[in-house]
Amino acid sequence: MGALIGDHRAGDAWPGAVTARGMAPEARGRAADGVGRRFTASAGSPPRPSASACASLRTPESSPPTASRAGREVWHRLTPTGADLGPVIDTLNWWGLRHAWRWPQAGEPLHAEHLLRAAIQAIDLATDDREPARWHFRLDGGDYLAENDGKHWSLTAKRPSVPADVTITATTQSLTNLIFAGSDRDLDITRETGAVQRFRQQISTLATVVQPI
Repeated sequence: MGALIGDHRAGDAWPGAVTARGMAPEARGRAADGVGRRFTASAGSPPRPSASACASLRTPESSPPTASRAGREVWHRLTPTGADLGPVIDTLNWWGLRHAWRWPQAGEPLHAEHLLRAAIQAIDLATDDREPARWHFRLDGGDYLAENDGKHWSLTAKRPSVPADVTITATTQSLTNLIFAGSDRDLDITRETGAVQRFRQQISTLATVVQPI
């Protein structure tokens, strides 16, 4: 991705900026922490995009600041025009996971949704397990639902409408430790034994996809 962003001969400046920041259906406008920042740092800083070009691809939404962050957070939802880039963004993100990311360092801040999206995409694309599943994550006060419909995995920021196969209560840091170090410290996993075993096997997939350094 670094080559795509850095090569001005490839076209106008805004495509690189969109792909660098559009790593999910809803991308955080201010990638100041966590996985998003690490990916941007690995790929290089893109040129400033055309305001009119970016406006055609996203609709900004302001959300209240959280207790752990100062200032204002801006979320961007893709417009129908921007949604056409979905397959391209997914492909670039998968390339980035395998070639531009690294394992998080001790104490490095991560955002829960960034970590979960990376973990679920790794499971979806790097494993052959297509059995339906429903995992409920309770991370840092937020609820996230990872689901396998028998074909693909997806992630949404919501509670499950029916009981989940597995419920994981943790902090982003403790989930990071589970994924990359296999540590259960400060983390609770409930539900049936078979479902928990499957979860433990699959959630560590991200550690096999991302390079340690």
